[in-house]
This record gives sequence, structure tokens and C-alpha cells, in this order.
Amino acid sequence: MTKKQREEGKFDIYCGLSMLSLMLVGGLLVPLLSKYGANEVTADQMMSPSLEHFFGTDLLGRDVFVRVFSAVFIDLGAAFIGVLIPLSVGTVIGTLLGISKNRRIKGVVGSLIDGINAFPFLIFVIALVAFLGAGLGSIIVALSLVNWARYARIARTRAVVINQQGYVEAARTLGYRPTRILFRHIIPNVSSETRAYALSDFIIVIIAVAALSFLGLGVNPPQAEWGGMIKDASNIITLAWWASVFPGLALSWAGISVALISEGLNRRNREGSQR
Repeated sequence: MTKKQREEGKFDIYCGLSMLSLMLVGGLLVPLLSKYGANEVTADQMMSPSLEHFFGTDLLGRDVFVRVFSAVFIDLGAAFIGVLIPLSVGTVIGTLLGISKNRRIKGVVGSLIDGINAFPFLIFVIALVAFLGAGLGSIIVALSLVNWARYARIARTRAVVINQQGYVEAARTLGYRPTRILFRHIIPNVSSETRAYALSDFIIVIIAVAALSFLGLGVNPPQAEWGGMIKDASNIITLAWWASVFPGLALSWAGISVALISEGLNRRNREGSQR
């Protein structure tokens, strides 16, 4: 890897972290410092962006600027939990499956993993949320029930390779306990693969959370949420474009920032593997 490529990788990471940090700071400070509440109805209905309302107001006269930043921790928080749980569960199950010698268990659990992964991700999640009922909790449960299998598949494949490495065999020869070998030698090396996938998956989950809210399966009104805001403003887009455009830009900003971080880390990992 050339010096230019290394610098580009660092730039991607710093740029992505800066963008994400800026959004998080805005999500923390804007609702606290603004004179308008996220659900406060004003007399200025469908007002265009101005110094009074930076992102304009929606059909009910609510300040879009405040609502966009009030939704930051809702959307990013739901996406974070929706990735963290499957990452943790899938990594452990996939690792245990990869090193297991029980063919029956490997066959049953492996078939379950392959069966879940055979379904389109978003369609499966929508079906589960529709069954469980609309709400943020249902979205997280549905994401966890579906997405763990993707991490388990990655972990299973990686664990098979790690389990055959010389240092693992040496640890067994020295008489180390199986739990120590698992948590000190195998899972840390397996999790490096699943964590790398988690960053890319985070982008998909952010979009999934917004899409479910757009379909009416997300957070309950009047809670501010990007997908819900886009849906509410879709009928008045020709009259008040700002009410849907700015939540969409916030969603894009979050996705791009995570994508930059992911790309930068991937470049750095490729550099390390080449060495």
C-alpha cells in the first residue's frame, strides 16, 4: 500500500468521525438550547427555512431543525443496539459452532443460520415487526432475531480457520482450559471479522429503522424520527419540500459518515495484512 493510500485511509476515518461527532453534538445540544420543543406546535405552519426556523416548519408548525436533531439518538441509538445485539450473539454462536465436534448440533444450528440468511433481510424484518406490533422495541427485537445469523455465518467460517492455527493447538498442548482458549485466543480473532462487518451493517440498519418508520411500523407519533418525518411530509413535498428533504439529508449524513469510517478501517486492515 502506498503512502497516498494510507493517507486517504486516515482521512476517511477522521472525516467520518468528525461528521458523526458533529451530528451527535448537534443531537445533544440543539434540543437543549432551542427555544422550541421538538413537538411544540407554533402558528408558523409550513414556513420556509429562515433565521427563525433554520429548516422551516412542517404541516403542524413544528420546527424541523429541532425535530431533525431530536431524532439523532433515536435513529442512531436504535441502529447501534440493533447491530450490537446480533454482533454479540452471532459471534458467540458462530464461534461455538465452528469449533464444535457435535455433528448433530452443527447440522441443526447451521441449517437455521442458512435458513434465516436465505430470506431477504428487510422483508423478513418488516414481517416480524408487523407481527410483533409497531414500535422501537419491536424493531430492535426483529433486527436481533434476523441479523444474528449473518454474524454467525461469518464467525463460523472464521472460527474453523482459527481453530486450526498453531497457537491454538499449542494452548491445548499446554493444558489450558477450553474456556480460556475460547475467550483468549479464538473469539478475539473471530470478532475482528464480525466487527468489520458490523460497520457496514450499521448503514443498512440505519436505513432499515428509517424505512420501518416510513411504513408506519416505527416509533409512535409525535416522537421525532427521520423516517416518520419523511413520511409525514411526503404529502406536502411540493408545498414544503424542506420538511422531508432535511430529515433525508440527516439520514444520508449519518450513512456517509459511517461509510467513511468503515472504508478507512478497511484500508488500514488491508495495509496490515499486506505487511
